[in-house]
Amino acid sequence: MFASLLAATITASGLAETAAALELSLFVDRPPTSWESSKNSTGAKHEPGYGCLIGAFLDLDNENDKTYRDEQGKVRRLPEPFEQMAKRRHASYFFYLGYGHKLPLDWVVALSRRGKIVHVALEPNNGLEYVRDDEYLNNLAENLAAVGGPVFLRFASEMNGPWVKYHGDPKEYTEKFQLVAKIMHKKAPNVAMVWCPYTTPTRPIKSYYPGDEAVDWVGVNFYSVTYHNQRKSEPAFQIPPTDKLDWIYDRYSKKKPIMIGEYGAAHFSALEGKSVSDFASGSIRALYRALPRRYPRVKAINYFNGNNLPLSHRKNNNYAVTQDKVALAAYRDAIDHPYFLESLPEIMSPAAVRAKLVPMPLVSGQTLSGTVSVSAWAKVHRGPYSIAILLDGKKVGTSNGLADWTIKVPTEDFPNGRTNMTLKLLKNSKVVATRSMPVKIQN
Repeated sequence: MFASLLAATITASGLAETAAALELSLFVDRPPTSWESSKNSTGAKHEPGYGCLIGAFLDLDNENDKTYRDEQGKVRRLPEPFEQMAKRRHASYFFYLGYGHKLPLDWVVALSRRGKIVHVALEPNNGLEYVRDDEYLNNLAENLAAVGGPVFLRFASEMNGPWVKYHGDPKEYTEKFQLVAKIMHKKAPNVAMVWCPYTTPTRPIKSYYPGDEAVDWVGVNFYSVTYHNQRKSEPAFQIPPTDKLDWIYDRYSKKKPIMIGEYGAAHFSALEGKSVSDFASGSIRALYRALPRRYPRVKAINYFNGNNLPLSHRKNNNYAVTQDKVALAAYRDAIDHPYFLESLPEIMSPAAVRAKLVPMPLVSGQTLSGTVSVSAWAKVHRGPYSIAILLDGKKVGTSNGLADWTIKVPTEDFPNGRTNMTLKLLKNSKVVATRSMPVKIQN
């Protein structure tokens, strides 16, 4: 997206790294202009004008002993221990609800009273034929309306995959989604409908799209794992997490806000029988770092903070950052930026939006004053990569591996006038790519 703004030089590294593949880019923290905010907003229900809501799933965090038993008898994990460990409040929490099962209204109200956006992943696991304009669906809408606070209803997600019971008939699927949306929009105006495929297979996705009128947000679910489907023949550790976002983002983000409905990075692999926490750390940092810089129309992301290892039917990976110190440190760092929004009032205030310093593309000839936060992004999520920033040919800072690619640049230490800012990407301390940008120093 921003590659045309920068002049690039690529150095041979033995791994066929290219400018196009690395997408190396420079950014500087500053408030977005009104135009920048408006061009990245569709005005959809519950959509932040700028920034990204952070959310999570907690019910499979078996080490969180602060629980709530809802009126259906299901044990829910309370958000406070998770937020204490993550060191950030979160705007939203989701839970799964089988279609036809009664809504745990007491739990929904408990979340809403905590100031959370309630996110219901409603799954017609018995088949779409049971989704009708009947008492159940109308009562569900009325109950969600009674909550009063904002609700995301992610209906029948991952429909493009044969692993769900509602896959296989796009016509029936779109009709049922439209029906649910019609009733929710009429009876529960606080509910935003989320249409959410899985990242693959991509071929059938378009045929399942219910139409702009029915869809408020477009979502996508994906995970970072070392191997797909628990098979050594399907390695996945080499895939950057952003690759799993691109297909949906490129096709739908111009007209709908994008939600990452579920994301998790495995820090323990059952297939390998070992910790892969460095893989999780790099994947988490890469994805969350990319959102404000490359995917500004992703307006919500939900981390799957769950451990699947105790599940007999899905014993594959542990995604719970609360159960691994390396993954937790990465997650804390990743969301420790005002771009990531933790409450609804924060996103509704235009003044709050204007006051935020967020990563914006560094443009040719941009004027810089004082000490500025300069950051970088490249399509790398694993390996011994780091960056260095130079101003007027002098190194002003380097990163610590993949951990932190933001560097404070004291422009007041340099003479006023035009010069160049240069970003170098290093692998094992060897430069593999550089980008330079003309800037103007004015202090």
